[in-house]
Amino acid sequence: MTNSKNSYLSRRTFLRTGAAAAGTTLAAPTFFVGKAHAANETLRVGLIPAYSFGLYWLIQDQGFAPGIDMDFSIFPSGPPAIEAMVGNSVDAITVGSVPPLAAMQRKVADFREISVCGDASGLFTVVGRKGINTLADLEGKRIAVTSGSNFDFFLDTVLRAEGLEDMPLNRINMEPIDGQAALVAGAVDANVPLATSRKLIFGALPDASLIVDGLKLPLETRPSIMDVLMTTQQTLDAKEEALQQIVAAFHRDAVPMLRSENAAVIERMVAWQSGIGRAGVTADDVEPLLNSYFYFDTDEIKDVYASGQLKKSLQVQSEFLVANDRIGGIPDLDALVSDQIVRQL
Repeated sequence: MTNSKNSYLSRRTFLRTGAAAAGTTLAAPTFFVGKAHAANETLRVGLIPAYSFGLYWLIQDQGFAPGIDMDFSIFPSGPPAIEAMVGNSVDAITVGSVPPLAAMQRKVADFREISVCGDASGLFTVVGRKGINTLADLEGKRIAVTSGSNFDFFLDTVLRAEGLEDMPLNRINMEPIDGQAALVAGAVDANVPLATSRKLIFGALPDASLIVDGLKLPLETRPSIMDVLMTTQQTLDAKEEALQQIVAAFHRDAVPMLRSENAAVIERMVAWQSGIGRAGVTADDVEPLLNSYFYFDTDEIKDVYASGQLKKSLQVQSEFLVANDRIGGIPDLDALVSDQIVRQL
């Protein structure tokens, strides 16, 4: 286990109310076109099917950006979404924070993170088999976690917060869904799962233990894991007005609607998930995931950028990735984090 000198961010305790961070499996996208409005411009947006990202679909569904017609492509995770954006199949994507760091460090394109969909740290957990109730109980045990991912970063952070960064344990590099299956089968002792998998794990293993619940961690020790809206500088310059309109609508309209009309937003997220082929999703499935995110309204997102909170969060994650040989160096975070849109809100 690599020691770290990083200290994590304390965040304002203003009201923020989710979806799991993106995984890393490469696959082809599926396509889902939202409700169209009379549009001055079409913006092609790649979404990962997580609920915070679905708030961009809500913008179109509710007509919050009437001058823009968004055409949506659905991707299973960050890397294929980034590939599609590089290949000019989409103009912007919603994505977890780790894939852009790796892509930016490799200088794949001039990427820009122009807004934050939400802080996903409250959605991460560590789940163990019966009898493993604390992180200390993992000593010498096998834990399935996706190497170099937000899941790995979360595990590293919570171990370090309890002074267990040097504790011997056997990390098994698996995609979250594979790790879930391995835990259920008894092949590993613990897993850092997708938030959407927790119900399935406890359904198969009623005696499983929730070792760490990110939502219950103190803010001063919780890692900041931002899910972002990303584009390239070329697209940002070419479609600045359209991007500004949808970002403004996200923080001005979608987030306040989530807070004031929560049940209605949950209903719309069920409709969105059903529209992309997840017909079995219910309001009870959506609610704990949607509301475990920390979202930002207009004033709050301005503060995130003005205070450097996003850049600091990415610096911590980058240092973790470098220290664990996941990337070859710290990417250009000054370029990656762009306030070109947020400063106009």
